[in-house]
Amino acid sequence: MRGRRAKSREQRAKGEEREARKRGVEGARGRVHAPTIPRSLPSSIVLSSMLCALRSKLYARGFSLIELSIVIFIILLMTSAAVPWMRTFAESTRLRSAARSIRSLMEFARSSAVTQRTEYVVLFDPSKREYWLSLMEFLNEESGSVVSDSSRTSLSESLKSLAEKNSTGLLSENEEEVEGAFSRTGGILGIPKELPEGIEIARVSSPRSSSGNNEVDYIVFHPDGTAEDFEIYLQSGSGRVFLLNVAEATGRTGIRELTVEEIEQLGLEVSQ
Repeated sequence: MRGRRAKSREQRAKGEEREARKRGVEGARGRVHAPTIPRSLPSSIVLSSMLCALRSKLYARGFSLIELSIVIFIILLMTSAAVPWMRTFAESTRLRSAARSIRSLMEFARSSAVTQRTEYVVLFDPSKREYWLSLMEFLNEESGSVVSDSSRTSLSESLKSLAEKNSTGLLSENEEEVEGAFSRTGGILGIPKELPEGIEIARVSSPRSSSGNNEVDYIVFHPDGTAEDFEIYLQSGSGRVFLLNVAEATGRTGIRELTVEEIEQLGLEVSQ
């Protein structure tokens, strides 16, 4: 009896082992193999992980006091180098703008003299750094053929008087012409313009004054389009000089910047 039971258990175990083997073979036949992984992939994953860890440590650590000091020093060094250049550039821009503004007024005086058949003048006051447009008949010259500063005051008073007479209708024929000239110039007749800050009238050369002075001087534009031979030198605080010269035959105004040698020949201060 016992022998039969043992034999049946042995047979049952063998049957179960046989079934297990069959299931293993079938599973192996139906199994889908995964794609092969390159050998380089694990190393790249490890490297990227190391970099991420290092980056996180750096961000967590922040900047040291020495690093911040170096950055601040570099910023201050760059700023100190840029400020003088920016100041010189701004002065150069103002100098060029002043020269172009004076040339524009001279061209306007020339065209007005031609169209209105009367003499126009542009006056310059080096001591006050001013210039303005006027009519030749308004000028009040003193000894030495130099226009005094009172000419502008006289011009202003004349214009005020003309305005008052115009309001009452008491203008004479000549005064009506003057009032018309004032209107045709757009109201700029006798109104002084000041040069930009840092720009000076270094020298004026005209038939009345061949050397530099601080007196009021002027240039005359004639009805035939000609003018006086005239030169005016504008200088910035950094020493740069622009020359405006008017051609006598054509009345045209030219602008150019002087070289260091030309500035030295004029006896003006040269930029450092």
